Amino acid sequence: MRKLIWSCGVALFCLATNLAAAVPPPSPPTASAAATQPAEPVNVLAAAKQAGVLRVAMEPDFPPMYWLNEEGKEDGFDYHLALLVAKELGIPAVKAVEDDYSKLPGLAVEGKADMVMGGYIPDDSIEGVDWTDSYLDFGQCLIVPRGSTIKNIKQLRGKTIGAYEDPAVIKWINDNIPDKKALVTYEGVGWFRHLEKRDVDAIIYDYPFTVEEIKPFSSSLQIAAFNLNESTYAIGIKQGNDEMRTAVNTALAKIKESSEYAELIKRYLPFKISKEVPDGSNTYTIQPGDSLGKIAAAKLGTTTAWKTLWELNKNRIPNPNLLETGDVLIMPDTKAKETP
Repeated sequence: MRKLIWSCGVALFCLATNLAAAVPPPSPPTASAAATQPAEPVNVLAAAKQAGVLRVAMEPDFPPMYWLNEEGKEDGFDYHLALLVAKELGIPAVKAVEDDYSKLPGLAVEGKADMVMGGYIPDDSIEGVDWTDSYLDFGQCLIVPRGSTIKNIKQLRGKTIGAYEDPAVIKWINDNIPDKKALVTYEGVGWFRHLEKRDVDAIIYDYPFTVEEIKPFSSSLQIAAFNLNESTYAIGIKQGNDEMRTAVNTALAKIKESSEYAELIKRYLPFKISKEVPDGSNTYTIQPGDSLGKIAAAKLGTTTAWKTLWELNKNRIPNPNLLETGDVLIMPDTKAKETP
């Protein structure tokens, strides 16, 4: 009996062995199959440091943020700020990766750029991109014909307003000026000409780009008010790179407190504040070495009160870094109240 069982076992073993030998081994993975395997996530910061180049997605010919100057050299606020960021990150060079505005975030997602600049307001609807803290605080401004009696948005009731075809700006106008007569939107270069021709009564536009686009119309148009809202431009970084975002945020915090940053504002986003102030205003003329914090400490008792000074003057100037010696600030009314 044992012999029979052993014989059957040997037979079954041989049969299994023959069958196994008859089945060919699996083929090695093809190139297409290997391509479908998920790639290891790239550490953007480490890769940029190793390469020694920070690749920044920017829109070409986009003054005052980025363009090639008359000498054929890269120039602009964003470009020079990127150089400062790269320096803080320990990366020796910056390379601009150019494409259309709408395609810039895709360059970061696809790994073709390490970060995105170019006037992007943080937008969670853009997939695959996280946003840093602000690298430029700004607001929309009100632009009118020279000699116009319109000084603020309250005077736009029943008026026709022009705006660039920008969903964020259009939404702000509809939310904040509901009693306007009409809103007309434009695209392309030279749309300021519609205000010059009086097709509209006023236009509302982001200040950083107004600086450049108003130049051909400086004799016929003027900025009536700044900082109608509070907006920020941020840097886009591919999602999953928290180390890169943290490093850039740390760099931006340091840069924005530096004299180099103030000089960039003055160079690329200049504006001379008007000495005209409302009748009866309490004023202060800025002296050499003054800052809003220093003035606030001396006149209001604490440096943190600089925000009070800024609120009183932000419709007259686009950025605190543009204040200079001789400029006139509107100050809080410090007259002692009469006692009964």
